[in-house]
Amino acid sequence: MTEALAQARVLLDELTEAARKGAIIPVHLPQQLEAIGQLLAQVGSECAGSTAPPDQAAFLTEQAAFMSHAIHELRTPMTSIRGYADMLATPGMGELSTMQQQFLTTIRVNTRRMEGLLQDVSDISKLRAGSLRVNLKMDTFKNIALMVEKQTRPLAEELGRELIFDIPQGLPILNTDGEMLTKALVKLVENALRYTPQEGGRVMFSASTEGRYVCIRIQDNGIGMTPDEIAQLGTLYFRGDHDAVRSHKGSGMGIPIAYGILALFDGQIEVRSQPDQGTTFTVMLAGMT
Repeated sequence: MTEALAQARVLLDELTEAARKGAIIPVHLPQQLEAIGQLLAQVGSECAGSTAPPDQAAFLTEQAAFMSHAIHELRTPMTSIRGYADMLATPGMGELSTMQQQFLTTIRVNTRRMEGLLQDVSDISKLRAGSLRVNLKMDTFKNIALMVEKQTRPLAEELGRELIFDIPQGLPILNTDGEMLTKALVKLVENALRYTPQEGGRVMFSASTEGRYVCIRIQDNGIGMTPDEIAQLGTLYFRGDHDAVRSHKGSGMGIPIAYGILALFDGQIEVRSQPDQGTTFTVMLAGMT
């Protein structure tokens, strides 16, 4: 076992024990999980560069199982924190002062972020181990687009961005896992929303038919990317150097998760972007024949 993996295990064991005792400090959890993720990424790099590599598949499977158990333990107190915070926000609990309301809002926002971060760590671990399973069945892209809109509309309203969906009738039927495909597309839309201007920010989610393929486009008028940044997309923990990127808290796992899930469906991805000229992600998915 490498030193980095040993350190990751120690950190996760400490978090798990804190979860059992109810001693987690919410404000510290995102940074703690990100530190663990970086150690695990280091382990993967060490194994990839080793002249006498171990059984990589077995190692990654063990790592995924280990992470799954730890994340399950951490989700329990997060659910409790969220439940009590939501209860305190109800009118029946009495009127809160302005400061109390601010504290409660901070707890709820950070709890949602931590729950999302835990899910991202779980998904990345399973993708790397090849154990993320999809349940393929016939579905229409219209249904999937509606789920994407439902999940991304609140963020668009929170950020004050314009979010437009243009989904025509008659698109090819897909043989896909609607929940997993939705997750991947949500990651791309959320990324676009965060990195568009506060004034006049606009994201367009559209789809069309090209032969037997469904062509999905996510186009924004945001900060754009350089060719070097485009080449780094999909690299775990990569984040651009633009001030707008650094102003948003992020783990650098969203795009790798989207790419990993789309690869499970043999999706083709093309990215076109220029600095300060916006970005367009184009995803091609084969329809049923």
